[in-house]
Amino acid sequence: MEQTKDTAKERVEQELAELNEKIVKLTSFLYSKKIVEAKLSFRMRDMLSEQLRTMQRYAEILQGRLAIWGKTDEELNRCDEKVCCGSY
Repeated sequence: MEQTKDTAKERVEQELAELNEKIVKLTSFLYSKKIVEAKLSFRMRDMLSEQLRTMQRYAEILQGRLAIWGKTDEELNRCDEKVCCGSY
């Protein structure tokens, strides 16, 4: 069995892709009839909403890391963060 050696960047990209899929699924659940049918308490709904916000923030952090991947401190200090390095 041949194993693929992923680079660290590829692993972060994969993690972000998987996280984005989970964000879509949780968002769909929270804004669908399924949440009513599940008869969840308001506390549980609040916790799921907090989980979604945390997942979204984590995705922003991963996007930020990917935006500056491989750049040196000098490169990052020279460029405008929003234009050159991405904003998160």
